[in-house]
Amino acid sequence: MKQSIRSRLLNFVLRLIRRPIRNHGQLMALRRRFAKLDERLVGNAERLCRISQVDLSHCQTDVLQTIDFSDDPIKAKHVLLFHGGAYCLRSPNTYRSMLAGICNNLGAIGVLPDYRLAPEHPHPAAIEDCFESYKMLLDKGVAADHIALLGDSAGGGLVLSILAKIREENLPMPTSASLFSPAGDWTLSGASLFQNEGRDPMFRLSSFLFFRSLYLGGHDTTDPAVSPLLASFSGYPPMYFTASETELLRDVAIVGAEKAREAGVTVEIDIWPGQCHDMQLMSILPESKVALNKLCEFIALHW
Repeated sequence: MKQSIRSRLLNFVLRLIRRPIRNHGQLMALRRRFAKLDERLVGNAERLCRISQVDLSHCQTDVLQTIDFSDDPIKAKHVLLFHGGAYCLRSPNTYRSMLAGICNNLGAIGVLPDYRLAPEHPHPAAIEDCFESYKMLLDKGVAADHIALLGDSAGGGLVLSILAKIREENLPMPTSASLFSPAGDWTLSGASLFQNEGRDPMFRLSSFLFFRSLYLGGHDTTDPAVSPLLASFSGYPPMYFTASETELLRDVAIVGAEKAREAGVTVEIDIWPGQCHDMQLMSILPESKVALNKLCEFIALHW
């Protein structure tokens, strides 16, 4: 798909406001900015879905049901979404809005855990919370082949971590796993991290180095439990990867897709020209609508 004018304008604005994040003061300022932007979407998801909360051990998880939903919740199909934000940030209304649209498209129930964030709760807190949300669905009686995993950015890295954890615990795999602009390699070894420095309209490599120091909490970057891209992909369900050609994290998606194919996993991958990181969240973009429709087609195909 040819890059739209809106996408070009958004990239221009993002480059104007892009600043490296290098200290805790900047992180707190970024959190405040995220919160202010997120406030603009208050109530947006509620136009399509009823939202309730379920308590996990250390956090809550949102449960979204479309307004006209009348099926048995146990027998229904579920989309379990792990949100992005560099493992340090949250935008609940933004993700509720995106997930509500996906649920409305698929006739599914959405589940959105508000997992613990670094630096207050470094690795493996987020993984523990997201894994508990998956187990919660299984314990309620939801069949694994009625669960689709979805994650963007840090959430994409969490999808990889949860798949590895599911395999480790000998639990049934979900029906599919979709990853937008995923993280998952804290060794920062991908060539795109250097090739796209300055081309990525949203991030600088120095920001990733700072977020890594917050999330890892002293853990070894080469440990597959920390960098799940380094784990084996054997036994994983069908996977869908997307990324932008010009973003820093591009090669996590490319390498992940290659590893999945080598492990015999069914894979689809879309590399978008000229888009910003995580463009599926940018509802003003026509590319976002196309990408989310492709996601729903992939999920539906494997249910």
